[in-house]
Amino acid sequence: MKKKINTNTNKLKKNIIIIVVILIFLLFTCSSIILIERDYFFIEKCFKSITNKINSYVVSKAYNVNDFSFNVISSKIKYLEKENNELRKTINLSENENEYVVGEVINHNMKNWFDKVEVSKGYSNGIKKGDVVISPDGLIGFVSKVSKKMCEVRLITDVSSRNMVSVIIETKDGNVSGVLKEYDSKTGLFKVYDVVSKNNISKDDKVVLSGFDNDSYKGIYVGKVVKEETSNYGLSKTVWIESSINFDDLLFVIIVKEKK
Repeated sequence: MKKKINTNTNKLKKNIIIIVVILIFLLFTCSSIILIERDYFFIEKCFKSITNKINSYVVSKAYNVNDFSFNVISSKIKYLEKENNELRKTINLSENENEYVVGEVINHNMKNWFDKVEVSKGYSNGIKKGDVVISPDGLIGFVSKVSKKMCEVRLITDVSSRNMVSVIIETKDGNVSGVLKEYDSKTGLFKVYDVVSKNNISKDDKVVLSGFDNDSYKGIYVGKVVKEETSNYGLSKTVWIESSINFDDLLFVIIVKEKK
């Protein structure tokens, strides 16, 4: 009985070996046929068609990956071009003034989006607390904290009754004083209060820093008038102004060092 089982096992092993050899031969033959330029039999055509479809699928996937990589690289190039243009624009504004320092925004936290940003310049660059921070489009804010290689900038969008900014509205009838102390994030507009002058204030009148607290900052552009409202029974006016700064897209800034 055991002898019979051993015989059957040996036969099974031989059959398996024969089948494997035949499969290898067929695979080698089919591969050779694919590489030969001639008329194909029906089975050969089917096999070649399936092979071509597999190759096409693999190639198409590879191209999709390449396209994705190309899109990523293109986006990065566009960002760098924009960054470069912003820097050129900034440098053009300040290249002839020694008291200006160009810095890069290195942190703009979502939690404090309208409050502050961090910039890559510090007291090693001569930066001090209270220095004005601008761009070619106008006032951005004021330096609130300084370390050796970076500083924190309080944005003017964080303006309030505790962080007021003294401004001047330049009208056709003369300058009008006021206090910038509110920002509306929904409209993107600032409010100037305590305007008591009788001068006519018109749309698009320029609004600048008064320089009352520091003459070095006098005349720095803040924004333009959008509209005005009369308050306190006609005794004063509230003026709405619009900044040209895009506070959602700050890349480079200029820190105005206080004149000695």
